Amino acid sequence: MNTPSPFLAPSVPDLPAAYSLLPSALEWLAAVLGIPVGRLRIRALSGATSSTLYGVGGAGSDERWVLRCLTNAEWLAEEPDILERERAALTALAKVDFPAPRWVAEDAAGQICGVPALLMTALPGEVLLPPLPIDAWLFELAKPLVSLHSVPQAGIHWHYHPYVNPSDAAPPAWSAQPALWERAIEIARHPWPDFIPVFIHRDYHPVNVLFSGGRLSGIVDWPNACMGPAGFDTAWCRLNLAFMYGAPAAAAFLRACRQTAGSHFTYHPFWDILALIEVLPGPPEFYPPWAQFGLPPLPGHELIRRVEAYLGEVLRLFDS
Repeated sequence: MNTPSPFLAPSVPDLPAAYSLLPSALEWLAAVLGIPVGRLRIRALSGATSSTLYGVGGAGSDERWVLRCLTNAEWLAEEPDILERERAALTALAKVDFPAPRWVAEDAAGQICGVPALLMTALPGEVLLPPLPIDAWLFELAKPLVSLHSVPQAGIHWHYHPYVNPSDAAPPAWSAQPALWERAIEIARHPWPDFIPVFIHRDYHPVNVLFSGGRLSGIVDWPNACMGPAGFDTAWCRLNLAFMYGAPAAAAFLRACRQTAGSHFTYHPFWDILALIEVLPGPPEFYPPWAQFGLPPLPGHELIRRVEAYLGEVLRLFDS
């Protein structure tokens, strides 16, 4: 299954109204956290499309946790190891003091919560989507990538693969510039550039990054983490920025990555092209969490204009 994409309206039949925490889940949380059921404080969190998230706390305490409930039955059926992947990622990240949640407990079989669920610590901060992509914000987005890609690989046995197979892709009917897509698909079908697999987030974009006091305070949403090309995290964030703000924002992020990482930075526009292929078959649609965190909705024709302007820029980079 294609993991629900920021660029296609997700189909999540069980989310959110059909699911609520069972009494057994509340009792489990109380036992794990040492908080009486009557003092638990739980609220639904915004920004999730492929699972249901709850913020968990206790009356009179500043400690906070997050419960991820895997309510997307289709995704879970096709990738039944989602929870295992996130646990492995959080375990690896905890060993290097990376700003990511810490694993606390899980209901892997869903016998308690009704669906598989993972409890993790909450991180300080909130999603910050400025009206314009200012340099300081882009630099904060770029900063953690070198240390992320240096995380030891123990326990991470999943490997990157495109969610859209280039061999099955075709220029979309909605495109105003189908020749650009034809060229991109042709390139994507070629052998990949040489790379050394490293630990990657695989879904690195601004809605998965938290800020506090103008500084990056945490990175969340790790069920897609795997071993893969470092350049894909850069490419995926660039693609999101191109949709959210336009191609110049993607170019500015690339400059920020080069400046913050220095000699450690590696980049190849091939990964941008693979990321772009995941827009297909489309057409692109506005990602609901962007509006939840403050970006004004964009019509489909503007999203198409932005992605094709960005595609043209990526192809020029590839040719250079």
